[in-house]
Amino acid sequence: MTGRFFVSQEPYADGSAPVSTQISQPGEPVRLALGYPAAHISVTLTLDAAGRISEETLTDATHLIHRRFVYPETD
Repeated sequence: MTGRFFVSQEPYADGSAPVSTQISQPGEPVRLALGYPAAHISVTLTLDAAGRISEETLTDATHLIHRRFVYPETD
């Protein structure tokens, strides 16, 4: 599965969220909290130094999904 396909299936695929805030402190990896109240979905994303998603936690009324992403090293 490509990263592009994966992201296209996520609630944040269009690049927006009705509710969003940065929840990390200065000097920590960037953590974003996204809310989709109409769909009863919340998402927490952690970004790596390159701005890529390194962790995702997605919840709704009946699911708790936590994923970690590892990217191949480039020269």
